[in-house]
Amino acid sequence: PASPRGGGAEIHALRARTFRQLAETKKKPQQAGSDRPGDLEDPLHGLAAEWAIEEAEEALKLDEKCFLAGWEGAIAAKHIGWWNKGRLLAKKAMQSVPQGPQHRAQRETANTLFILLAEEEQEEKARKVREMQKARQRPEVQLDPKELEWAREVAVQLKEALKTEDFRRPHHQLWKLIGPGLMKKDADEIFGEIRNLVWEKWNSVAWLHGYRTTWDVKARQKMCSRLVNVANTGRADDVKALIKEIEDRVCLEWPDIAEASDKVEHDETWAWTRREDGTWGAWGRPTK
Repeated sequence: PASPRGGGAEIHALRARTFRQLAETKKKPQQAGSDRPGDLEDPLHGLAAEWAIEEAEEALKLDEKCFLAGWEGAIAAKHIGWWNKGRLLAKKAMQSVPQGPQHRAQRETANTLFILLAEEEQEEKARKVREMQKARQRPEVQLDPKELEWAREVAVQLKEALKTEDFRRPHHQLWKLIGPGLMKKDADEIFGEIRNLVWEKWNSVAWLHGYRTTWDVKARQKMCSRLVNVANTGRADDVKALIKEIEDRVCLEWPDIAEASDKVEHDETWAWTRREDGTWGAWGRPTK
């Protein structure tokens, strides 16, 4: 025989309580010193809480005045962070309590749960904002004042070495050869001549600071890397500006000043590879 309307709602509410209790047994304790639960939650925790909410909603469809359903559903929603759903169920629990002083404690308990849901939602939002701000913050890099002073001195010397007429004139003549239709091989040769012209002026500066750049490409790379590492700390804007000015003067990017870097320009759309979504197949687009 079919259950009465109220009896059917009570059965669903009791099932909601059972699932809510199951969810609580599967919830891991919060880690010490952390403002959020453990990262590896048991999947059954969230699943049982969702079942509890579903049962609570079914009970409220049969009986809108079922306090137990609204109460259990709101608590389950609180466990998994379904704040809107939790407030809605807590509100229904408040509305289901009869008027009168004998039901005052029950009504105040439901009201307290409603307020608690709103407060925890605000706490979660504030925590997410803090996490986003923390993620955006760049870690503070410790910079030796002597290293900063060295970088400033060297960058200024390198810039001044490029201001001489015996660099500017031949550099200008070489740069005029760059134009549309120039083959890559010819362009590489011209850039190589510009690179040699730069280091003819910089070798004397580099030797003063212990870098044997006349014949050693690795020494050139080490000196340039040391300079750019100081500039990238975020605490040497003047060094970064000097490097930018040098790039504009020589018409080469900073990594290419020490040695030409090979850049892949061919099409790899045919290549069989692992995509970002985890599947295997062709790239589907050209890579440059």
